[in-house]
Amino acid sequence: MTKKIFAGIGFLLFLFLSLGINSAKATIQTPQDSIKKTLPTLKEEARLQALIDIYTLIAMGDDIQGELAALKDLRTEAARQGNADYEGQARVKQVFCFYNYNMLDSLEKVLPNHLKFMAQHGQWDYYYNSWEAKIESLLYADRTQSALKETQSMYDDAKDRNNNYGLGVSSHSLGIIYQTLQRYDLAIKSFDEAVERLTKEEDISLLLSTYNVLCETLDADQKYTQMLAVAEKWKTTIDDYKRGAEERGLTPMLNGRYMYCYLALTVAHFQTGNTAQAEQYMDIAKELAKRRGMVSQFKLLHIQTRLYEHLGDYDKAIACADTNYQRVIDFGDSVSALTVLENKARILRKAGKGMDAALTYEYVMAAKDSLRNLDMAAQLDELRTMYEVDQLILEKKISKSQLTILFIISLSLVLLLVGYIFYTTRLNRKNKVLYEKIRRVQQAENQVEKTLEHAPEGSLSKEQALFRELNKLFAEKKSFTNHKLGRKELSEMLGTNATYLGIAIKKCAKGMTITEYINRIRLVHAGNLLIDTPQLPVDAVGEESGFNSRSTYFRLFRDYYGMSPSEFRNISKQKSKKVIS
Repeated sequence: MTKKIFAGIGFLLFLFLSLGINSAKATIQTPQDSIKKTLPTLKEEARLQALIDIYTLIAMGDDIQGELAALKDLRTEAARQGNADYEGQARVKQVFCFYNYNMLDSLEKVLPNHLKFMAQHGQWDYYYNSWEAKIESLLYADRTQSALKETQSMYDDAKDRNNNYGLGVSSHSLGIIYQTLQRYDLAIKSFDEAVERLTKEEDISLLLSTYNVLCETLDADQKYTQMLAVAEKWKTTIDDYKRGAEERGLTPMLNGRYMYCYLALTVAHFQTGNTAQAEQYMDIAKELAKRRGMVSQFKLLHIQTRLYEHLGDYDKAIACADTNYQRVIDFGDSVSALTVLENKARILRKAGKGMDAALTYEYVMAAKDSLRNLDMAAQLDELRTMYEVDQLILEKKISKSQLTILFIISLSLVLLLVGYIFYTTRLNRKNKVLYEKIRRVQQAENQVEKTLEHAPEGSLSKEQALFRELNKLFAEKKSFTNHKLGRKELSEMLGTNATYLGIAIKKCAKGMTITEYINRIRLVHAGNLLIDTPQLPVDAVGEESGFNSRSTYFRLFRDYYGMSPSEFRNISKQKSKKVIS
């Protein structure tokens, strides 16, 4: 944004020091309490700035209600003073508060009124950045079609207002959506327009982000000569900004910006044949990445892996991929983990480790199939919701003619019926395919377990032997059906400790934790009960399988099987009828 939203850093540091000096007092006060004490003595803008400082301190924690209350106080005081700038700050901060806490419903509820206020006062940076926050939230919620529709509306709005910044923001958002859909040609075109427009703006934050995603898209589309040219412009833009800031006596924090730029230059150079320059840029990027966050480390390791692969140093490439995979798994990003494994499988194949490559590919493909089916179901749900919303909007607009209303309602019902039939048919077909794939995967996993079960004792590692004992315990005692079973209890049953058991499961069960593996066994058991005991209610199946929460049972079942327990049972009945007939 072009305006400074956060200020008063010196004042906050003074308050922290004051608190340190007075820490021996019986009653310990928070920094915001100290600021609140000064409020009655402050006038006009100083009072508003103090309210922003209070919000800033609360926002350092994880207190959504505290943040919203502080923003309400700021907005009320700004309205009382008639200060539109501070009220606009309060409104845009509320939007990003909902965005940061993944509260899309609340964001959608307040956004129209906030946009109206910002437009009335010409706060176009707040206006379009708030709108963009909604679009990004829709993307994170896998509502891609809704995000695309919203972005087109924002672009049309900016075009009608002839607002260059709005056109730049909406072009950037449109490029992100096309990149997500792997429509790289359209994404590149949108990003190019965003760069052209954002270059004219004083604030370069979004411009630098656009350079980043444009280089990523060119990389994915294997347009490395064009990528090199863009990355060099990107670096020039950062250099010019840094030079200008230093001339004004400022020291901008640009390590992160430079790191991503140098990583893009690394890829572009080794892909266009300049390996020596690529290695130099990689060394610079590694220095810039020190003490940076996990996301930066993921990106660095990903590019390092590719560089080592390009150099033919497959051992180092595999080691980088393994490190990156473990970090991504620990971070909880299973989708990125699949990308890391896919890259590793390719490198294993180049290194002549065909069996390891095949096993890794097999796991990745099975996981991707499951993700694609879940994504298809989500997109169908979204399209149906959009259709229903559009119908409701259409019905509200019809008010003059009773005959027209009846006609539209009748037509809507017919279309809904046709859409429902089409959707259910597609969903049923998808579920049948998914059911078969899951049963095949389970059969393959059972075969692996049987191989371990019958393997000679001396041929197994310690981890494999412990894993075999675990599966034997589950098969004979059905101990997983006890919903209180946890790491400690299971370890004691096996005469080991939770740490060693966790290592054994991670090595033998494709990186799962103890809890994940227990739940996987419960889910397989639940699937078998749904097939073998049709008289047992669906909810009772969850209880019999060891789940103590209906919501947890349904959520994990859908995540694993890609459908609800009821849908799974219906499909299994259809399969059994075909076998009998």
